[in-house]
Amino acid sequence: MLKRLLFYFIGFVVLASLAFYGFSRWQASREKVDLWAIVPESAAIVVETNNHQALASHLNKTELWQNLETLPIMQQFQDHLALLDSISPSKQRLNRFFDKKNILTSVHVTGKNTLNFIFYLPVNSVGEHRFLRTLTENITKNPDFEQNSRQYKGVLLTEVTYKPLNLRYTYFSYHNNMILSASPALIEEVVRRATLDNPASVAAEYKSADYLEQPDVYANVYLNNREIPALLNLFLKEDVMPQVQYLSSLCRSGMLQLKLEENKISLNGFSNPEPLKGSLHNNMVAVQPKPILVKEYLPTRTAVMLHFGIQQIARIKQQNKSADNNAAIDSLANTFKQELVLAYLESNSIRTRPEKVIYALSGNKQQTLNLLYKLNTQAAQKSKTYTGTYGGYRIQQLAVPELPAKLFGDLFLGFEQLYLVELDNYMLFTDELSTAHALIDDVLAEKVWSKSPVQQALQGETLQEANFSLFINTVNAWYILNRYTSENERESLLQASSFIKKFNQVSIQYAKVEGQYYTSVVFRKQESSNQAESSFQVEFSVPFNSRLISRPFPVQNVVDKSREVVVQDSSYTLHNITAEGKHTWTDSIGSTLRGSIKQLPLGPENRLRYLFATTNRIHATDNQGQPLENFPFNLADSLNIQRLTIFDYNRSGNYNLLVDDDLGNLYMYDIRGNAIQGWQPRSLDHKLAADPQHLRVGTRDVILVMLDNGYVYALNKNGETYQGFPFSLKSPVTSGAVAKIGADLRRTELKTVTRYGEVITFNLQGRVLRREKLPRPSKRAMFELVQESNDNKSYVYVMQEQGRVVVFDQEQKKLFEKRFVTSAPKLVQYFNFGGDNIIYSITETGPQKTYLYDTTGRLIGGQPLDSSQPVTIYHNEAENNFSLFKVYRRELQKVNFRLKR
Repeated sequence: MLKRLLFYFIGFVVLASLAFYGFSRWQASREKVDLWAIVPESAAIVVETNNHQALASHLNKTELWQNLETLPIMQQFQDHLALLDSISPSKQRLNRFFDKKNILTSVHVTGKNTLNFIFYLPVNSVGEHRFLRTLTENITKNPDFEQNSRQYKGVLLTEVTYKPLNLRYTYFSYHNNMILSASPALIEEVVRRATLDNPASVAAEYKSADYLEQPDVYANVYLNNREIPALLNLFLKEDVMPQVQYLSSLCRSGMLQLKLEENKISLNGFSNPEPLKGSLHNNMVAVQPKPILVKEYLPTRTAVMLHFGIQQIARIKQQNKSADNNAAIDSLANTFKQELVLAYLESNSIRTRPEKVIYALSGNKQQTLNLLYKLNTQAAQKSKTYTGTYGGYRIQQLAVPELPAKLFGDLFLGFEQLYLVELDNYMLFTDELSTAHALIDDVLAEKVWSKSPVQQALQGETLQEANFSLFINTVNAWYILNRYTSENERESLLQASSFIKKFNQVSIQYAKVEGQYYTSVVFRKQESSNQAESSFQVEFSVPFNSRLISRPFPVQNVVDKSREVVVQDSSYTLHNITAEGKHTWTDSIGSTLRGSIKQLPLGPENRLRYLFATTNRIHATDNQGQPLENFPFNLADSLNIQRLTIFDYNRSGNYNLLVDDDLGNLYMYDIRGNAIQGWQPRSLDHKLAADPQHLRVGTRDVILVMLDNGYVYALNKNGETYQGFPFSLKSPVTSGAVAKIGADLRRTELKTVTRYGEVITFNLQGRVLRREKLPRPSKRAMFELVQESNDNKSYVYVMQEQGRVVVFDQEQKKLFEKRFVTSAPKLVQYFNFGGDNIIYSITETGPQKTYLYDTTGRLIGGQPLDSSQPVTIYHNEAENNFSLFKVYRRELQKVNFRLKR
């Protein structure tokens, strides 16, 4: 079904479907007719094309056709075209028959799981009549075809069957036109319209809108919005259909022009409003389109975004007679003006419900807050709700379940638990506190649309002001699409994944203009660099006098925030290397680095500074490698630090520095060097398996510590143990845990894997909830959980056994397996830059080789890289390529590459 829909949108593919159709004797008539008049009213979409050779020529010259050729449906098309050629009198005559004529194709939903097409083909000359007659004779002679005829309302209908594939098409002739379809019922519907006196065209309102007369336009596309929900219901699950139906009620129909460019498919035109009572159009009473301002706060990991731009955004609420009238909620709803946004964030699994966020712009912030807090106080009564700040933004838990739906309608259901973030003049609603924190992190890190080159390029090709906009990033939304696609169509979705992900930026927009909605639809492929696909290109090499003993640690330039690295050599000197390969500063620290290098904004100018630990010291330096005041912190000479962990509980700049040693002792200090009570030391009697993790659950701060003997501790800010801890996993571990933050300690779940492959899920009450086993082929097989190197939001499981490495996704499904020369443990890294921009790095320490793999397990670049340490990889979003920093002996290299798409 989905394959046919893609086929249809391109137009050329739809025409090629004629490979299966039989033709009959021509019943000539000289009378000219309007083919639009006999299109049934049940048509969801109608396409009119008139220059098919030009369309084919354009597709052949562009990357669009190369992308289409990879689809299984296109490979079938080429086979079917060869079949048509085999029975055609002449390929040249076949091409001429289709060219330079207005051909209509209508799309109809004919059943719960059925989509069918009707094709309307003019026959313009005696030569074309003769061509069809010869083609019909060839079909009659071919034993693979069978032909039968019958009468319906005085019209001769002919059915042709292609027996090897059991394909049937019915056709009839009508005033020098051939009408054919795989559905006999649709053909009969056309016959009934054709026998009417002066039937009205389904597109009568757009009679003057003939875009085919304009340059570079390849089709007129008519949309029947009243039938679009039924069309989408073929592909989507029932639980999302109420939202689809309401959104579709903005317009009743539209006529758009189809344009094709190198990396873009666009449709533009006008749509007529839906006048029915209760429609989205009638509720909105849209007058003037509004600008899309939320780009300053919308994270780049957004998968789907619905944007409403009207003066009174409360009007989009569906009128529900059974709903309770609440004057306080109505007053609150009326304080929101101009902008309302519902965003779905990228998910890492089809089983995971995507995070939803609502942005509502306040016309009077203080009035909005007064009404919100008054409403919350009444609802909370004696119960205590969370209030706090994070990153300088106030967060308030609201005790009014489903408040967004009560304010704005059923489109905004799904917020039984609710948190409010005061994001300047926006009221941001989330259902999880962790989602609110992550969004603030994105805003502070400038990982938002307004700072993204990719989004800026898309916004340059879309409407700057609109009443309704739908934006989809198909790569970010891939798991969401899988989650809400019907089971019948999921296979088709997977087969079309390459094409869908290539044209990953989709926008659908409506802007009110003089009684109509100007309509813009864009399918855009992200620009890519000119670099040869999947090859390695060395941008620079930096030689050193001493052997390099550390990985290239990722850091930002203190001044311009460009991406650079810091490395350490065997003389225990740190070197900062810029993105251009220049030395900027060095710092001799007299010992090996322990853990990684952190960067924090410190000092009166709040500039980024470098923090790191050595054997028994904590260091902080500026961008010249000079120590900050009060640093280094000199700890006991006997201490053997393993790593430095930094906590900023509320992102307020009040940092706590935590170090752990090889005996399992924890020491914590504030940024001025004062020892924190309860941590001098906090002894856990065994070495840590991974970095301690800070979790915020409601009003509680939890520091989770995993010991390599399998014991788990949950500590508060004073080092005190939470009830239920410590407990033992009954098996050693070598990695940390991933958390799914819930409303409280009981509903917060953590997942880890033991060395022997047991996946254990537990909560913050110290209770084991589930135990699952990954396949373990032998006792030599050892497992670890590897979190992504950027922000630890996703993870994979890795098994190593005698030179064999197997990677499993977080659903415990095997992704790929590789075998290596040596049996020594490998250094495995996982880089997830969003969507399909995923890279696995596996380093063999003996041969000093690093292998890079994509999501399919394909070796990137076709060869390994010389590398003695883990690597650092950056993603260049604007050019959609990657930069890798690696060390080998006395040399640091920056290598650029692209992923094969």
